[in-house]
Amino acid sequence: MKLILNQSSLSKVKPEYQKLLNDLQKKLENRFGVDLCAYYLLGSVGRGEDRPGISDMDTVVILRRGITDDDEVWEKEIKDEFEPQYPTLERLDLSCMEEKEFDDPKAERLRFIFKTDSVLISGLDITAKFSSYPPGFELAQLLNGNYRQALEKIQKDITEPDEDDRNNPKYVMEYVRWISKKVLRLCLGIVMVDKPFYTRSMQEMSQKFSEYYPFYQSQAETALRQYVEPTNDVGEALDFINEMKATIYKLADEKFG
Repeated sequence: MKLILNQSSLSKVKPEYQKLLNDLQKKLENRFGVDLCAYYLLGSVGRGEDRPGISDMDTVVILRRGITDDDEVWEKEIKDEFEPQYPTLERLDLSCMEEKEFDDPKAERLRFIFKTDSVLISGLDITAKFSSYPPGFELAQLLNGNYRQALEKIQKDITEPDEDDRNNPKYVMEYVRWISKKVLRLCLGIVMVDKPFYTRSMQEMSQKFSEYYPFYQSQAETALRQYVEPTNDVGEALDFINEMKATIYKLADEKFG
C-alpha cells in the first residue's frame, strides 16, 4: 500500500493568512534568534481546506532549548495581539516545543503529523527523518491512542471548568468541536482497520464510516454536525458525549481490542 503523502504547501494558504504567517515569523525570529530551529504550520490552512468560523490556525515554534514560563506568557501575548485581527479563524494557536521532544519514542504520532500535514515556514526541515505510513491497522492505532482517556478528560473539562474556561463564554463549544474531531477521526480509524482508506476531511470521515457502518450513521452525522455547529449548552454537550460513548466508542473498543 502507498504511504500517505503531505498535500500541504504555502501556495495553498490564503493570502491573508500568508501575511499572518509572515508577521508571526518576524516576531518569533526577533524573540528567539539562534534558538529557533523551525517554524511550522499544521492542518487545514496549509491544505487550503480551512473553513471560515470553523478552522483554526495551528502553528508550532521548535526551539533548540527548553521552554520557559516567559515563553508561555509570550505565546499568549502573541495570540491576544493577532487573533482579533482574523475573525474568520476559529482560533490562533501558537505553541513552542523543544526539538528533542521529537526524539521520544512516544512522539511517533506527532512525527507522523509533521511528516504528512505540515508546511515549513522557516528554519530547518526536521521531517526528513520522520516516517509516513500506509492506511491500515497500525496507523489507525497510532492516530487514536488513548481515545477513551481523551473523551473522559474533555467530559471533566466541561463539567469542571477552570478559571480560564469560566472566563470564556464559548468554552463548551470549543470542547465540543474538539471532541467531535476526535470522534470523527476515530470513525476513520475504525474504517482503516479493514479498509485502506485515509482522508483529512471531516465530512469524508463521516460519509465513509456511515457507508461501512450504516447502523451508526446517525451518530456519525451528529458528530459532524457538532463539529460544524457545536453546542454551547453543557447538558447537550454531555448528552452528545454519552451517545458517542455508547455507540462509536464501543465499536472502537471491539475493533482495537
